[in-house]
Amino acid sequence: MTEYRIPVEHLRPGVFIRLEKTSWFDHPFLFSNFKIKDQKHVQLIQRLGISHVLCIPEKSDVLPLNAPEQEPASLPVEEQISQDIIDHLWAIKNERTLRLRQKKERIARCEKHFSTCISHFNAIERNLLSGTDQSLEEALNFVQRLTDLFLKDRESTLHLMHVTAKEEATYSHPMNVAILSMMVGKEARLTESDMTTLGLGALLHDIGKNRIPKKLLKKRGERTRPEQEILRQHPVFGVEMLSEVDALSSRVATIVGHHHEQMDGSGYPKGLDGSAIDPLARIVTIADAYDNHCNHADPMDSMTPYLALSHMFGHQKHLFDVEDLTLFIRCLGIYPPGTVVELSNGDIGMVMAVNPKSQLNPSVMLYDPDVPKKEALIVDLVDEQDLKVEKSIRLTQLPQEAHDYLSPRAKFTYYVDPTQ
Repeated sequence: MTEYRIPVEHLRPGVFIRLEKTSWFDHPFLFSNFKIKDQKHVQLIQRLGISHVLCIPEKSDVLPLNAPEQEPASLPVEEQISQDIIDHLWAIKNERTLRLRQKKERIARCEKHFSTCISHFNAIERNLLSGTDQSLEEALNFVQRLTDLFLKDRESTLHLMHVTAKEEATYSHPMNVAILSMMVGKEARLTESDMTTLGLGALLHDIGKNRIPKKLLKKRGERTRPEQEILRQHPVFGVEMLSEVDALSSRVATIVGHHHEQMDGSGYPKGLDGSAIDPLARIVTIADAYDNHCNHADPMDSMTPYLALSHMFGHQKHLFDVEDLTLFIRCLGIYPPGTVVELSNGDIGMVMAVNPKSQLNPSVMLYDPDVPKKEALIVDLVDEQDLKVEKSIRLTQLPQEAHDYLSPRAKFTYYVDPTQ
């Protein structure tokens, strides 16, 4: 996108500009890129002592004035910009800054809570595998807390958590699948009992892999046919392992056994189709496939969340329960967390959270090289009437500096934040 430097005196309504060499915290505007609305807007910029700005012609309705041939009309004295107007703009921005800080603090608390949940789940899985007394009770209590979170709060927002290569242990496929499955369960208005069963089945869906040699699980590249057959037995192993846990609902084992079955009969281990597949297992199948698309064993083969949903709906719809897939897409929003987007003002950002009430207006973390990464701005588009998502961007299309700023991660993972 081209841009060129012009004096502020050449501005007029309809010109799209970017403030240059100034931090977001140094001016009273909510954004550094915007379109000039009226002559008051020009005078406000002048009043702030800004002498030059960058014009972006592709986003402008008109081009700047060609001084000295034309001069912008001055406002009547009573309409000229006063310090009170500037103070009012700063008050709005300071309130927005406070909300931003509170949002970041809430996200930090959620991330800490999420890491604790993963530690608890890992311990619960070890106890279940060793047949420890109370292991089932611990697992049920854990899932009950998740169920309460989804069913007893007015809204639950799905957030993205970055996981860098150094912190990959924080990533948990079972937790991702459980959280994504239970969001769909909430949308489907499942009973509390079914939500608990769904959550437990999702958490334990891959437990059978504990019977498969780690060397085979970690193998990169193509596997031999015998190796593929061994891997395809992990749902069977899971059912066998859970059958040894007294008092565990048989339906949890059914979910584990069915989570790789497909609606067209092409799945495994039994090649079940349609109504033969447990309804709760169909939800877990979708969440499992989505997380595997986004967090492939080889990062180069991972899809962005937006592309993963597009691929599942456009090319794999025959594999899934269509009603559940529709609910899944509704829960994740049109732009799921982790999607890199371009906004209508030219800014680039990454979707951090979905807005259950307004899917076109997610929360977005903005790329701004003038703002330190730790201070990265997160905007709620529902609050910005003049701002919208223009399009989704493939990670390969991002400049390297923007990629490093927004997405220094090995894996995507999610957590749920009840609306405050």
